[in-house]
Amino acid sequence: MPYEIIESGTGRYEVLGDAPTSVKAGAELNSIPRQLGLTARYGVEGLANSAQIVTEPLRQLVTDPIARMFGAGAGEQKRPISRSLGEEASRLADWIGLPKPETANERVIGDAAKLVAGVGGLGAAGRAAQAAPGVVGQVGQMLSANIGQQAGGAAGAGLASGASREAGGSATMQGIAGLAGGFAGNAGVAAGSSIAESVSRAAKSLTNRVTPQQMDQQISAILQRADVDYSQIPNATKAALRKDLADALKTGQELDPQAVARLADFRTVGATPTRGMVSQNPVQITREMNLAKIGANTADDQLQGLPQIQNENNTKFIQNLNEAGATRGNPMVAGEAAIGGIRGKDEELKSGVNALYAAAREMPGGTISLERKTLVDNIYGSLAKENKMAFLPESVDNYLKQFSAGVINVGGKQHEVPFDANALDNLMTTIATAQRGTQDGNVKAALNSVRKAIDTTPIQPQKTVFGGNQVVTEGGANYLRSQDAQAGQFMEALNEARGAAKQRFGWQESSKPIEAALGGMEPDKFVQRFVVNGSVADARSVAQNAPVAEVKDAILAHLKSKAIGGASDEVGKFSQSSFNKALSELGDRKLALFFSPEEIGRLRALGRVSSYAQVQPVGSAVNNSNSGALMLGKSYDALMGLANKVPGFGPLVVPPIKNIEISLRNQQAKNVLPGLLATAAQEERQPFAQGLLLPGFALGGLLAAPTTP
Repeated sequence: MPYEIIESGTGRYEVLGDAPTSVKAGAELNSIPRQLGLTARYGVEGLANSAQIVTEPLRQLVTDPIARMFGAGAGEQKRPISRSLGEEASRLADWIGLPKPETANERVIGDAAKLVAGVGGLGAAGRAAQAAPGVVGQVGQMLSANIGQQAGGAAGAGLASGASREAGGSATMQGIAGLAGGFAGNAGVAAGSSIAESVSRAAKSLTNRVTPQQMDQQISAILQRADVDYSQIPNATKAALRKDLADALKTGQELDPQAVARLADFRTVGATPTRGMVSQNPVQITREMNLAKIGANTADDQLQGLPQIQNENNTKFIQNLNEAGATRGNPMVAGEAAIGGIRGKDEELKSGVNALYAAAREMPGGTISLERKTLVDNIYGSLAKENKMAFLPESVDNYLKQFSAGVINVGGKQHEVPFDANALDNLMTTIATAQRGTQDGNVKAALNSVRKAIDTTPIQPQKTVFGGNQVVTEGGANYLRSQDAQAGQFMEALNEARGAAKQRFGWQESSKPIEAALGGMEPDKFVQRFVVNGSVADARSVAQNAPVAEVKDAILAHLKSKAIGGASDEVGKFSQSSFNKALSELGDRKLALFFSPEEIGRLRALGRVSSYAQVQPVGSAVNNSNSGALMLGKSYDALMGLANKVPGFGPLVVPPIKNIEISLRNQQAKNVLPGLLATAAQEERQPFAQGLLLPGFALGGLLAAPTTP
């Protein structure tokens, strides 16, 4: 009859296959102490074997050679003097009396249990090292991440390699089997977790269907907490946000408002975000930037995904300014357009004034002489009162004296100097021209005093004085009355022309840009002086009196030049600090004179996105020297080259490991959703290769050379 072998704590028993169930159950119960003992042995040996990653190099390269120097082990130079930590652990288990594995199943299970125990020990050490600063803390965080997934890889590696050994497999075959088993175990845990999460999300999605309108309401509420007005976001950005946040909103995951606002900026600009960029988590940013540097220093283009994102984003930043008008921007063209616009407006005002003076002159009585003494007295009185007489230009002073005297001596002859509507127009024009042609403040003040005196002095026709008691006929009286009426009409027309001239000259002096444009300033520095570096009042004057399009393009060209340091688009590196400084110096009040609110919003978004992509927040530890990244990148190339040369094993195993690791690392950085979550409770899933990191250390501990007694 067939027998079943039952192992108990006191030995191995053969039980009839058809024995009562109670007998079989009793045998199983009797085996529990042995299984507990084996578990204890596996735990002790597993922890010790993993520690051999550190202790074995010290034992074989330091302590044993030193002991030999003092005569230990004389004549046995090739034999170890001390025992490995793993062997000491086995001797300890023997001394305690723990059972040893006797069957193939027990040995295979033992291999798996030892690796799992080793992973647990290394993970605990990693957690303890997390608080350490610098690289030690980062390594500790990496080792302690997702212990469950790593334990699955360890169990799979132990079971597979042990099974291969028991089946007579060579060391190479055991290594390949262990590697495959590690992948399978790691993938199994990861897949199980992923399936559970997917099922949970799918269930929530089915029960929480969200309409586009409801989605907009939710996104608006989230962004409102970040002080962002969803209604002001471009429609294209809204559509992108709905797509990005659909899964999270349907499953009810809580989102970080600030991270969502950052994502909205990225979609507005059209740049590619990474998890670190949207979360601004210093640890994630450190990982991404260092990985990008390592990838850029390797010869493997598959590891260069993150540096490519950085390069593409740099190009996108420049492209945003180009598409807005930076490529059209030219300081000379903008200056010519602005100056031309101002001069054109002045010509329009001048034409209006000339037309009014011409109309006054063409009226009956339009050529009559005007009373000049009161005007001249008021002019010189104003200059004396303001103490500006000494600063009156000689040419203007001579002109005033000539029409004050009413005559001019030329070539020994006297010529009459009339003071009529035409002369008054010429006087005002002469003063305005002199004001624009000087930069001396005192001279400007003196000329302004003259102009104010002319503007405020009532001007009347010059009256002819006759002797008394003249007798006139009725016809003569009617003629005189008609002349008085004509004079009144003329003065109304003259005063209207004077008012228009006053308005024109006042406009000419209303701002520095207008004075400079009419004073003959060269156009190449006009926008830089009065818009970029000028006051808000100066910029407003340009915007109100000149074409806006050319000036706007020149502003964009200025921002671009600051951002890339004047380099060409192909080689320019967009500097967020320089761009944001230039944008802040312009200020929203100036920008609003030339740009629409949506255009200003895009410029501000560009400034923020470039910051998110480049800034290293407090707490990050990016290797800016690039020395470490260069060393790791070149070491990676060398390691891959050597591994590929291992016959059979290298070409078969290395490419899959490399490709999976690279792919998952880059995809992990590009998957921005975890960076949008409000809590960090959801532990990110590790790449397969990192899930094998601790199992690899634990397995490496088993490779310590045995001690020959």
